[in-house]
Amino acid sequence: MIKTFPWQIDMGASADKQYRVKKTQFGDGYTQHSSTGINNTTKNWSGTKTGALDTVIKPIEAFIDEHAGVLPFYWTDPHGNTKQYTCAGASIPQRKGDYWQITLNFEQFNNT
Repeated sequence: MIKTFPWQIDMGASADKQYRVKKTQFGDGYTQHSSTGINNTTKNWSGTKTGALDTVIKPIEAFIDEHAGVLPFYWTDPHGNTKQYTCAGASIPQRKGDYWQITLNFEQFNNT
């Protein structure tokens, strides 16, 4: 069963949209472009979540550890779209006292 990432990330998330395109260069200077597959668009996200270490950061870190960068999970992006993503790591700097911030990079999981 695929789990759901239940936390909302902080304001300021960033999306990176990419199209998978195959380019063929011919000897006469002509280049042909074609899409790769029927789902050739991916939108990856990066964002942060800030909060107390024990109640906010550690549960998120445990969720990411459980999925180990390879198991997909559902996440609803800031635009309201729920899709499958993976997260291959996190950065966790301390902000002040027990106030920490976790930075996550979600990669859209296309299994089709």
